[in-house]
Amino acid sequence: MKKRKKTSPILILFRILFTCCLIYSVVFIFQNSLEIASVSSEKSEQVQEIVNNAAGTVGLGPFSLHVIRKLAHFTEFMLMGFWFMLCLRVYTRHFVRHISWPLFLGLTTAVADETIQLFVDGRGSSVKDVWIDFAGFNVGLFIALFLLLFFRMCSIVFAHRHDHTDEYEEYEELEQQEDVPVEDEWFEELQQEEVYRIEPSRQTPRSNSVIQTQDMPKRMNYRENQPRRAEAQDSYDTTIEY
Repeated sequence: MKKRKKTSPILILFRILFTCCLIYSVVFIFQNSLEIASVSSEKSEQVQEIVNNAAGTVGLGPFSLHVIRKLAHFTEFMLMGFWFMLCLRVYTRHFVRHISWPLFLGLTTAVADETIQLFVDGRGSSVKDVWIDFAGFNVGLFIALFLLLFFRMCSIVFAHRHDHTDEYEEYEELEQQEDVPVEDEWFEELQQEEVYRIEPSRQTPRSNSVIQTQDMPKRMNYRENQPRRAEAQDSYDTTIEY
């Protein structure tokens, strides 16, 4: 049986951190849905004032209370999707393969959130809010996915940063080795020494002739053919047939 690798303490720390952040974001969403209409409106007005003051510095706004409430739903579900993807990553390396689980649970949470508001005094629910919540969840999910893929690509590039340099150094070492024969140099040397010189027995007019060669050495490595050069010159024989 293969021994399982021990989980590193850093991975355990990230698991605890991301799981706590995910649980807190879900509790925060349901907690806001359980508030009565007067308390929820008071909080929305406070957020509206802060957002309009910040937007006024850059020439935007003012935003209505309705827009602020929808943006609040979108933002809280976006944070939930962000933490959900990071939490999935620390539990499995194949997080892209299992991305359907966060999508399903995000939609389920959005439906449950709007269903809770049906039973709260002065609150209501709508299908539009479900889609706004689910859209925010998807945005946070894919932001985290993009960051994870980006960091993985950077880690791969960093791990293989010296591969090209190592291959170039190996190529230079092979070129500097003088004892390795090169095929072109071997062939030129054989031509200069005239190893395959044919000496016909007599001159003949132009006619159909067949030159038969025996014991023709095969084209092998230069060092393996070197002891056969003297034998090839003495034992080389040709015949002419009419």
